[in-house]
Amino acid sequence: MRLNDTTDVAMRIMIYATSIGPRLFTIDQVVEVYGLPRSTVMKVVNALTKGQFLIAQRGRAGGLRLARDADAIGLGDLVRHMETDFDLVECMRPTNRCTISGCCKLISPLAEARSAFLATLDQYTVRDIALAPAEFGIAGS
Repeated sequence: MRLNDTTDVAMRIMIYATSIGPRLFTIDQVVEVYGLPRSTVMKVVNALTKGQFLIAQRGRAGGLRLARDADAIGLGDLVRHMETDFDLVECMRPTNRCTISGCCKLISPLAEARSAFLATLDQYTVRDIALAPAEFGIAGS
């Protein structure tokens, strides 16, 4: 199973947000820390604010921060929000046209693997994957 690039970026943003604590941060800081395109970070931040993982404070002294405590933000919830397709093979899709779907034995182990993958992520929060501020080169934390 492979996560899409926006999910990867979302997890990195959440790691950064958790690691810096209650301080506000900006899109430009995330771009600088990770060397990502600004347009990508903006797109992912928008998805994270819509999903209520981040809060955006507008204005001159604005920025971004976690929408709730890092212990209350599950990795499974984050991945489910960011991923658009967990259908690993055609027979799991609504548009399935596989001719052996009625007797195929593949879907069951794949569905079980998908469930196990998400169940494992559900055991962790963004607090569990946070780094120390010094690991980002942030002083004074």
